Amino acid sequence: MASLPWSLLKFSGDTGDTPEWKRFDGFLKSRLQHMEPVLAAREWLAGTFSIADILMADVLRLVARFDGLTEYPACRNYIARATARPSFAKAHADQMAHFAKAD
Repeated sequence: MASLPWSLLKFSGDTGDTPEWKRFDGFLKSRLQHMEPVLAAREWLAGTFSIADILMADVLRLVARFDGLTEYPACRNYIARATARPSFAKAHADQMAHFAKAD
């Protein structure tokens, strides 16, 4: 949940010195500060790769897209592990092909 309002503000360009930006940026950073040591200590969230990792990697990918993980190397490494999986590569390629057909 911490990434959603942060991402919406990023998409809209509202990342200045507003109270909203400060609130949501701080909220996201506090969650990432908790996530960083967890991901530094283990490969996947719940032991073996699971749906939890699919969801978390997708959330963190959006944050990374907007350079929100520059101070969180374990989170970046986690995304790299998740997106390097062959099943991710196939699902991503299939999704992009679907969107390309619509263009």
